[in-house]
Amino acid sequence: MAVMNLSDYLAAWETDAAIDPSELDAAARNVPLLHAKWWRHYTTERLRYKKLDLEYKSMYLLRYEYWNGRLDEDTRKAQGWDIQPLKVLTPQLPTYLDADPVLQELQKRKAVCEETLRFLEDVIKQINGRGYHIKNAIDFLKFKMGV
Repeated sequence: MAVMNLSDYLAAWETDAAIDPSELDAAARNVPLLHAKWWRHYTTERLRYKKLDLEYKSMYLLRYEYWNGRLDEDTRKAQGWDIQPLKVLTPQLPTYLDADPVLQELQKRKAVCEETLRFLEDVIKQINGRGYHIKNAIDFLKFKMGV
């Protein structure tokens, strides 16, 4: 399965969300398949988020040691970072870590992943309530026909 991003999920849901009024029975039978499909997407994204969170925590420690001046030379060279020229005092470290471009990039990726997870959670909620929407549509059709 190809890696999907938020816009891919949005486009896929736009297609999957549609219910053909003339095929309500097929839509009702399709609910478990949709649920399985979107739950698979959700779990894939949750695993991606957890991996990204661990990556962030590891990088946070490295950048903390870098800004603190305690990062060993081999690790610094392996990361491709320049020598840290500043003498950053411990009270100032949070400010430097908040503005650190390496950590900010990871935070951006985490934020996108969090938004994707929220979207997928909402899709699953919609799918879980889909049976009620279909039943209401059938009841309305009965009402229109005078049944």
